Amino acid sequence: MNPWFILILAPVLILLWTLFFSHIFVHLTMNDKTRKFSLNWLGCGIYLDWSSQKISFYLFNLKILSSSLRKKKMQVKKAGKTGKVNYIILWQKKEVLVKTLKIAFKSFVNMLKKTKLERFSLSLRVATPDPALTGIVYGGLSSLSYSLQPFLPLGAVYLYPDFQAETPRTDLEISLKTRFFYMLWVGVKTFLLLPKISLVKTMRKLFIKGR
Repeated sequence: MNPWFILILAPVLILLWTLFFSHIFVHLTMNDKTRKFSLNWLGCGIYLDWSSQKISFYLFNLKILSSSLRKKKMQVKKAGKTGKVNYIILWQKKEVLVKTLKIAFKSFVNMLKKTKLERFSLSLRVATPDPALTGIVYGGLSSLSYSLQPFLPLGAVYLYPDFQAETPRTDLEISLKTRFFYMLWVGVKTFLLLPKISLVKTMRKLFIKGR
């Protein structure tokens, strides 16, 4: 066999082996005070802190880069940029949102089959300005949570509706380990299944840009 062929093929096989068998570690913490996300793979780490609006990159536990995500406030007034959520659009496009949630949860369940879940805890208060919409969202999330019960610790998910409050409240902590290649495959598959055009249009209409 040609030695040059071996020299070229060996690094490719090592790279493929690394991608297929290496593990990726993900940790997410989200509540009223803390919103942190970390991802580690082959000694490389990404840490994102929504609370302080900072992102950091690590290489073998050594910080190599840190940046602030907080954008400077522009004092240029533009008509209508209120940033308020248009819940009427949310109600009108509930089919798109429910379909998206079902696809996301189904992909999450499929990933759990090849994932070692080291910790999972979710407490979610379902609330919207419209009590009818709160009931619909709560019903949909409750039915989806039942499909996750075989893969989660007992009592890991707690959902409850609040017809008096207007905004949801989440307390989530999750740590998992999975194969990098499998996580990449599930992500690509989920992206292809999502109603991308309808979802983008809905999200663009969801926030009031001008009045």
